[in-house]
Amino acid sequence: PATITTAISRNTPYHSFRIFAATSDTTPNDAQTTNSNNSILTNSKLIYFGIPGRAEAIRLALAISGVEFEDKRIPFPVWGKVKPTTPWGTVPLLELADGSQLAQARSILRFVGKHTGLYPTNDDDDYLVAQRIDELMDALEDLGDTITNTGRDLPKDELETARRTAISDGGAIYNLLAKIDAFIGANGDDGHAVGSEMTIASILTFTNLGRLVGGVYFGVPPTVCDPFPNIQRVRKTVGCDPRVVAWYDARVSRQKSLSPAEQVLVGCRDL
Repeated sequence: PATITTAISRNTPYHSFRIFAATSDTTPNDAQTTNSNNSILTNSKLIYFGIPGRAEAIRLALAISGVEFEDKRIPFPVWGKVKPTTPWGTVPLLELADGSQLAQARSILRFVGKHTGLYPTNDDDDYLVAQRIDELMDALEDLGDTITNTGRDLPKDELETARRTAISDGGAIYNLLAKIDAFIGANGDDGHAVGSEMTIASILTFTNLGRLVGGVYFGVPPTVCDPFPNIQRVRKTVGCDPRVVAWYDARVSRQKSLSPAEQVLVGCRDL
């Protein structure tokens, strides 16, 4: 069975949890196996709020790869004090063991991917795979922007109406989801978003679309991804990965329950 070991420290203004690699009886592909003792990521600190949000893909990439890191979750009332200490006034922020601070969510995710085998770095064929991963990640960012901008500044009832129109067949959000689904069908295999192994593209698809169906956006129902089988396969593949299961099982052990957003991600096991 999948297991994860944790220790808890609360000696800072943050809610801080030391995370030791999620492990399972399933051995990951050699290209995705990290010797955490030699990794630049070992003993790093990932700083974000106590929600999945823009940091969840990074958390999962580190956990999937067996990297020991500290999952530092900032209570929202503390953010005003923390914000001036960050490079861009934003989180997530990855602080390496030497004190270096890395910022911007997709940049951090790509950095983690390169150091854990979840993002290709080697020969010419890998560069094309890397481009496809980046292409999908950018499309997922476009999707979030499209949803956010649909109905912006309208009263809530009009906003919800605009978004319901946009997620209907032929609407802007529906059409972008259809393109993402077709892209995965053309470039992914066996439940993976790009290629036939776990990459940060699959992880980001899992987390970003979890936000989409999870009630973050008014007017967008939890069934919005149902018409798109390739998207749903990726969500299920990541959700059922033993290392991802271990991560959320450990969250339950620590917290006694999961947030609604995390419950949506766990629910992908049943798609």
